[in-house]
Amino acid sequence: MIKSFKEEFEKKIIELGFSYSRAQDGLYYLCDKNGINHPIIVLLIESQVPNNQKYGSKNRNDIQAIGIFIFKRIKHEPQPDFFIFSFSNLVKERSEYLQIPTEELEWKIIKRNLDFKHVKRIKIVLWLMNDGSIYNTTGISIEGEWYLLSKGINGRMVDKTDMDYTKFFNNWPILWPSLSQ
Repeated sequence: MIKSFKEEFEKKIIELGFSYSRAQDGLYYLCDKNGINHPIIVLLIESQVPNNQKYGSKNRNDIQAIGIFIFKRIKHEPQPDFFIFSFSNLVKERSEYLQIPTEELEWKIIKRNLDFKHVKRIKIVLWLMNDGSIYNTTGISIEGEWYLLSKGINGRMVDKTDMDYTKFFNNWPILWPSLSQ
C-alpha cells in the first residue's frame, strides 16, 4: 500500500539527507545536508486519481502510470524554486516524482498555452511510459497520440520537445548538483 504523497515525499527528503520545514501555503523549505547552501523552496503537487478510460491511451500505448495535476498559478512571493509532482506507479507500487525548475515549467506551459497570462488554474496530464519516458499529454487527441507517442525506430516524435518531461523524472540531484557526487 502506498502511503500519502506528503508522507512519501517527506520520507524521501530525509533519505536524501535534507532537512525541511513546511509552510501553511504548502511550500517546503529544504536545506542541504551540510547546511551550507541557502534553502530551496519547493511546492509539492499531488496527483489526482486518474480515470484510465478518460486519461489513458486510446491507441494501446503501454503506459506504466498516469499523473493528473490541477493547481493554481502562484502569483505571490515567495515563488517556489521547483515544482515537485508526485503520482502513484501502481505497477511498481511506489510514488514517482518530477522535479521541475519553476522557470522551465512555466516555459513548457506557456509554449503549449498561448493564453497563459490569463490562466488561473493549470491542468497537466503526464504519462509514464514503460521505457521510463514521461510526457505531458494534456489535451492530446487520438491522432496526436498516434503521431507523437507511437515509438518508431528512432524513438518518438515527442522526444526532446516541450512535451518531454523525462529529464525531470526522479531527478533528485537537480535540486542540488552536489547530491550526484
